[in-house]
Amino acid sequence: MDKKEVLVLGTGVSGLSSGILLLKNGYEVTIWAKDLPPNTTSNKAGAFWYPYLSNPQDKVTKWAKFTLEYLKKEFLNDPKTGCIMRTATEIFDTKVDEPGWKGAAEYRRPTENELPKGYIDGYQVEAVMMDTSYYMDYLVNIFKNLGGIIIQKTVSNIDEAFAEYNNVVNCTSIGSKELFNDSSLYPVRGQIVKVKPNGFNQVIADDAAHNNLAYIIPRINDIILGGTAQVNDWNLEVNPEDTKEILRKAAEIAPEFKKVEIIGESVGLRPARSEVRLEAEKFGDKTVIHNYGHGGSGFTLSWGCAQEVVTLVNSL
Repeated sequence: MDKKEVLVLGTGVSGLSSGILLLKNGYEVTIWAKDLPPNTTSNKAGAFWYPYLSNPQDKVTKWAKFTLEYLKKEFLNDPKTGCIMRTATEIFDTKVDEPGWKGAAEYRRPTENELPKGYIDGYQVEAVMMDTSYYMDYLVNIFKNLGGIIIQKTVSNIDEAFAEYNNVVNCTSIGSKELFNDSSLYPVRGQIVKVKPNGFNQVIADDAAHNNLAYIIPRINDIILGGTAQVNDWNLEVNPEDTKEILRKAAEIAPEFKKVEIIGESVGLRPARSEVRLEAEKFGDKTVIHNYGHGGSGFTLSWGCAQEVVTLVNSL
């Protein structure tokens, strides 16, 4: 059990990002995961850069800033990554102060003509959209090309990992609720609808106004319409009533979506808690680096959190 050997639990965006940066820093990394892409929660995400449903704000801003800069540097020049720049606008019913994530990215206020009917303020940023139908597989390929190993394996007790590794990075998302008895972790159910492209090419999100939660995310071969934020709802089945409401809200925000061709629907569980858990926990002479509880900002914080994981592992 060499100190340079690290086990990562989970192949979602947090696990893969952490594994990739650990490999780039000279560690030997193996991932164990119950579900592999394309069957992870991350694969079902809308995945555009925008801080949402995560705290503490100061750390979220730092991690989000690092992630945006890393995405622009490492992923925008290769179409196989599924990463493209999109204008993203969060819209409000009332005038709003500066965003809590100010400092993570430059933003501006959209003009009245740029806002959908019924909205009077917003934040607009130029950010990265990560099309998960490309991006997740691309991360897997990077990880493997760097020498990483992925094994499909369910871990029901952390002692199973400690039998083979001294240092473990925990990216099990909502699974940490049982694996580490984290009663503060809870699911926020998100349902999305995929529709055929119609020429709409900017991200719009209503998180706090009269259509909340609603978002439109144009990807490469489809457009994701969302969504729901149903706290403590573990249901992974598509709810037809949720679909109906998602389509109604999208059409109210943008008339282009009054008629759509549905090509898919899916449900995922966001792992929410009062604060992202990114810290080391000692178990005798063994160590777990926790990296979970990102709420709706898993992709937005992924590389910033992964870099902090490397810093924590380096300090062991």
